[in-house]
Amino acid sequence: MLDLESPRQLAARTGWPERRIRNLISRRELRHVRIGTNIYVPAGAVEEFIHRNTVEPASRPPQELIQ
Repeated sequence: MLDLESPRQLAARTGWPERRIRNLISRRELRHVRIGTNIYVPAGAVEEFIHRNTVEPASRPPQELIQ
């Protein structure tokens, strides 16, 4: 069985506004499936989105080298 969530369910779980989720879907930035007129987000899609969009911090020299 596939684990699918509606944008409303996903918003409730993540705390993100439903509008943000729908915008990510419409821009094809968040993996989703359309079944008839309904849109669902498969399990793991949010985690994939976060992983793809995570920005690593810039490396900084050790504090003792700055002084």
